Amino acid sequence: MQAIFILLLFQLAGEVLVRSAHIPLSGGIMGMILLFVFLLIYGRVPDSLSFFCSKFLQHLALFFLPVSAGVITLWPLFKQEGITIVLVMLLSMIVPLVLCAWCLDKLLSRRM
Repeated sequence: MQAIFILLLFQLAGEVLVRSAHIPLSGGIMGMILLFVFLLIYGRVPDSLSFFCSKFLQHLALFFLPVSAGVITLWPLFKQEGITIVLVMLLSMIVPLVLCAWCLDKLLSRRM
């Protein structure tokens, strides 16, 4: 329960910061940035957060279901702009994945 509270707290902090500072960024993204900075300063991941996130990430594929439903709903638009949409989706998936892997590699190599 503590892990969910931590995640929701950083989500809220990100939303408040984005709206009050008029930053052109999603509140969720800002919350993740704030959580990342917190974890860097704290020096380790709290046990409750580590346990919860490992269980949460097992169901990551469920986050792709809304995209699938959107493709079905907006099929005429997809036929017209399909290549552009697919390229944007691939880039928006690959770039963060590679960046996260690179950051994790750097952080883990610094720890050892």
